Parts: sequence; C-alpha cells; structure tokens
Amino acid sequence: MSKIIIDTKILPIKADQVEVVPTGAVGDISRETMIKILESADPKKNEEYVDFIKRQADAKKAALDLLKLVLGLSTKQIDKINSELEESTIDNYVGYVESLLQGLATGSYADFEKAQKDDGEEVTDPKSDEDDD
Repeated sequence: MSKIIIDTKILPIKADQVEVVPTGAVGDISRETMIKILESADPKKNEEYVDFIKRQADAKKAALDLLKLVLGLSTKQIDKINSELEESTIDNYVGYVESLLQGLATGSYADFEKAQKDDGEEVTDPKSDEDDD
C-alpha cells in the first residue's frame, strides 16, 4: 500500500513527519471536513451571525479531528497545537494535509506554504504601468 509522508515539523509534537496510508475512510473524512470548511467560509444570505459562527466552530473542530485521526495525535497534542499555533497557521496546515490526502500536493509544508504565497502574488505586465501620452 502506498503511503503519504506528512511533514509535521511546524507542529509542537516530537515527530518531524508521519507516514499515512490514504485509505478510503481517510479520504471520506478528508472530503467531509473540506466540505465543512468550504461551507463555513462565508455567511449565507439572511443567516444569523451566530449561526455563521457556529458553522465556523464546527468546521474548526472537524479540521482538528482530521489532524488527530490522520496524524495519530492525542487530544492533549491537538489541544497544544490549538493553543500554541496561530489560527491562520492551523488553517493553512489543514489545507496542506487535505491537499496531500487528495493527491493535489506533495512535499514539505514549507514547499506548500511557498507555493501558496507564489499563487497569491499577481503577475503584472510592467508595460501596463507606463503612461499612455
């Protein structure tokens, strides 16, 4: 069975990487978590703000549960990750793990993070800044 190597250096745990077998069950949980995350990104039309926040909290719990399952972490380790890392870092790391599980990325978290930053930069044509006299 093929394994995925997940870089865990950024996490406050002892292991630098974890090998994961991407079983069907892991894929199912990964997709369910991604759906929750994507559905919690924006408020729905006429949605009460408290309901929006509840959806976000549910998505965050699902994301941490995914990390716990996939990386084989304890509740204590998940609590440590949640209390020590910035929320944006946790969100980005979950995106990294999701991408690996879906076969959309390979490599280290640092490579993933660099690719995300590179994708976010707009490529502009230097000629477009010139004045048309």
